[in-house]
Amino acid sequence: MNLLEQIPLVTRRVLDDDTVGVSLSRSFTASTRELWEAVTEADRREIWFGPAEAEVHACEPEELLRLDWEGGVLEITFADRTLTLTHTFPRDELWDTYGPALAGIDWDTALASLALHLAMDAESDEGEEETFIRRLAEEWSVDKQQAQRAVNLFLE
Repeated sequence: MNLLEQIPLVTRRVLDDDTVGVSLSRSFTASTRELWEAVTEADRREIWFGPAEAEVHACEPEELLRLDWEGGVLEITFADRTLTLTHTFPRDELWDTYGPALAGIDWDTALASLALHLAMDAESDEGEEETFIRRLAEEWSVDKQQAQRAVNLFLE
């Protein structure tokens, strides 16, 4: 699976109201049930995401999962083979320094990892990961300096 081909498959939105955050939506060939299981079953989630624990606030199987996540709220909705992930949090110094690229690249990378997991193909070409991070920083950033700081952070 080519990582760069994953970039246009995601619809991205920057949230900047009372709280800030990012929203990403992506359709998969896997069924909604398969998506739900890949996200909610710990042994499967650890394969593509790593270990994660969070307090669950709402859970409607195969429809909605709302969690406390890294000082904010993570809401994942599932519908018609599409996963929409919205992460909101209070504006802070990290947001002011890196803009939406910091959270955006993290979640874009997670969705690409999920796609790789669902396709059972964990290989990427040499140098592709760095190009992937640089392209995502461009997608998420409105400020070139923020984009470069985010790239530097991810590639250190």
